[in-house]
Amino acid sequence: MTSYENLLTQKEKGTALSLTLSICRNKADIQPLLKNLTFDKFLFKKFLAEEVEANPIHIVANQNTLLIQVCLKGNANLKSLAQRKPITFKQAEYNILLLEKGETTTVVSDGDCNLVHIYLSEEFFFRYTPKDYSVPFYNLQSIGKLFQKNLYISPKLKNILAEIENCDFWGNLKSLYTKAKIIELLSLQLAQYEEEKIIPSTLKPLEVEKMILVKELIENNLSESYSISSLARTAGTNEQYLKKHFKLLFGNTVFGHTISCKMEKAKEMLLTGKYRITEIAEIVGYKHATHFTNAFKKFFGYLPQTLKTTKIFLGSYFSFGFELEMMEILMMV
Repeated sequence: MTSYENLLTQKEKGTALSLTLSICRNKADIQPLLKNLTFDKFLFKKFLAEEVEANPIHIVANQNTLLIQVCLKGNANLKSLAQRKPITFKQAEYNILLLEKGETTTVVSDGDCNLVHIYLSEEFFFRYTPKDYSVPFYNLQSIGKLFQKNLYISPKLKNILAEIENCDFWGNLKSLYTKAKIIELLSLQLAQYEEEKIIPSTLKPLEVEKMILVKELIENNLSESYSISSLARTAGTNEQYLKKHFKLLFGNTVFGHTISCKMEKAKEMLLTGKYRITEIAEIVGYKHATHFTNAFKKFFGYLPQTLKTTKIFLGSYFSFGFELEMMEILMMV
């Protein structure tokens, strides 16, 4: 078990949940690789393509458990006996799923797939989800997933996952930090659902594919500064449809998504402590460091140098924003 897989907090110790994971390394394996994970309230687990390849992952939980599955790369299908058909995940998609007690859930990837799993107890999930919220919780029992359609992971959500994985705290402080990040993640996911449920069902699959192409082009080329017209030509659409459909599908404008990707990437790099501000500015597409610094402050509310100094001082992934506030609140829970 890796250091980030066991995320118990002393204040929340109770009936432990356990998962049994089995992975067949190849078709000739008679004895699959078995892994028993015990946790309380929440657990973070990352599956890399080179670890599981195209081999199915079988999951059995001893209690009803919520699973946030994020497909960072590639494609994957999730199937259990209670589901009529598999739940398909494409790159950059996620959903919240129900793993029923004692039932085997199987995840099959395309062999070049990176997945993130966050397992939550029912008590934890419903404690931090507003009871009067308009999310269709009945979906969990009826179709096995919270959102009718998978949502797309935003740069902010992706950055939170990286912060959880790379947190360099230990013990109870690490657990407290991870808890705060998971609650933040849940909050953003529910807010995203509220924004995206207005997407008209008349948006054609071809139009969706074009918008995904634009989204991936932006995210994979952060050093570039694309114009709306060039993106529209690349996707095979016009500027008006690009702006309208992109906002409907992803809940953000093309420009807003571009800035968000650049700033979240910059923040991630700053927190590693390995890059100078001038280097980061160039990587995310700014010719002048001062322009990058101004954009960063406008987006986050503080200077990049402030974040870098705070990282050195505290020795972990903190800024002056949500993280410290959440830590203070959770210390009292």
